[in-house]
Amino acid sequence: MPRLASLAAVPLTLLILALAMLASAMGGAWWHYRQMAASRERELEQSLIEAARRQAVLESMIDRLTRQRRLAQIVVTGQKVGPSGLPSETTLLMVELDAEDKPLSRQVFTIPGHVAYFDALVVKFDHDAVATAHPLRGQTAVLLRRVYSEQQAPAEGAPIDAVGGVPSAYAPAERPADFEQRLWTRFWDLCNDPALAAEYGVRVAQGEAVYKPMRPGVLYELSADASGGINLITRPLPEAVAEVLAEVSQK
Repeated sequence: MPRLASLAAVPLTLLILALAMLASAMGGAWWHYRQMAASRERELEQSLIEAARRQAVLESMIDRLTRQRRLAQIVVTGQKVGPSGLPSETTLLMVELDAEDKPLSRQVFTIPGHVAYFDALVVKFDHDAVATAHPLRGQTAVLLRRVYSEQQAPAEGAPIDAVGGVPSAYAPAERPADFEQRLWTRFWDLCNDPALAAEYGVRVAQGEAVYKPMRPGVLYELSADASGGINLITRPLPEAVAEVLAEVSQK
């Protein structure tokens, strides 16, 4: 009987051993599965982080490509009406602004009539340089050249910034003066020499002019697109500015 009990216990022992091995195998498989799942989770998390980073970079590039920078603000400080009932003379106050919208210079211009042209030399850099915020070519460069009216020839216009010099809006602290100087000194060469333009990273170099009839009680802003040209935008005149102009006109 003991021998028979011993023989009967063998299958039970084998069963227990098999169950132990199965449990061990299942445990190993589960551990392997969890390791694989954790690895996939880490990869997915890293992919999401990388996708978010690329999205942020893309949004930043789009923002730089579509950004506008204010160059100057203009208001009408006086206007005379002629026999025809139309303005015969318009006086403008122009305030040039730096990159932080702080005043750089103030100039007063009087033009015949009331349609004012703002003439500029414009250098547009490669889109990649603008999109990646290149330290020298990260935005369109503008030199405000002159202002004149539709009743004048452009050559008769009043100068704003000196051609060949660095515009006051581009201080040496913002952009190296030597690059600016070479840029504006060789502007007309850049207009007509593709090889030289490519050397400077210039996409387009040309003269541009924007114009509008100028009216009292309106704020006009000259701006430049980061990768485009210049604009003349009409905005409501701030109340404080309107009050100051009203006081000046009464004196």
